[in-house]
Amino acid sequence: MLVALVFSATTLVQAAPPEHDRKPRPVFSDIDTNSDGEITLEEFSNLELPHGEPEEVFVSIDVDNNGVISNEEYENHKPPRPKRKER
Repeated sequence: MLVALVFSATTLVQAAPPEHDRKPRPVFSDIDTNSDGEITLEEFSNLELPHGEPEEVFVSIDVDNNGVISNEEYENHKPPRPKRKER
């Protein structure tokens, strides 16, 4: 029984995605380089995105289409989850 428990725990650890592969989400204030409380496309374009073009991602976050991302829009945006690897 102990062998089965150890084997199960080892399998779960191996199946979990490595945390070091994911970069943490940038903080709003780090993107808002001029500290005016809004992120412009120019500021947003300085990010290294794991997926998509900066312009497309920016538009998807700017839900009120005013040309800037507010802190609320940024916090409410849910980035897509990475695809799981097939076994």
